Amino acid sequence: MQYVRLGEFLAVARITGPTHNLLQIRLATFDEEPLVCERLQASGGCRHTPLNEEALVQSVLEGASETNERLGTSYVVSHIRYVENDTPPESVYGHLAGCILEHLHAGGEFQPGISASPNNSFKPSPQQGGA
Repeated sequence: MQYVRLGEFLAVARITGPTHNLLQIRLATFDEEPLVCERLQASGGCRHTPLNEEALVQSVLEGASETNERLGTSYVVSHIRYVENDTPPESVYGHLAGCILEHLHAGGEFQPGISASPNNSFKPSPQQGGA
């Protein structure tokens, strides 16, 4: 997996064979901000069953909660971004959220990204994209 920092967003890309997923999250210091979920513009020409945004958000929040419990941390996801034409299942996004938090907690490096703009979504390089 490839971990990237795009401004205030932490991102991870997962590409395994025909499946591809990108998750970008912004963390808050407390749980008072309303959660924002943003669909990023489709990338490439592939078409899949559309992701269920409600299920994706629920998965991210559950993944973050389970990871917080396991690590003894209290990270709060305040903003979620995903790519419109990424592949299901939505449960993958909970796993990706957990991976981001574990990587952050362990002091792992996040490569600098090109842009934090939602219209210029992160595209992993082929040699770094696999999981």
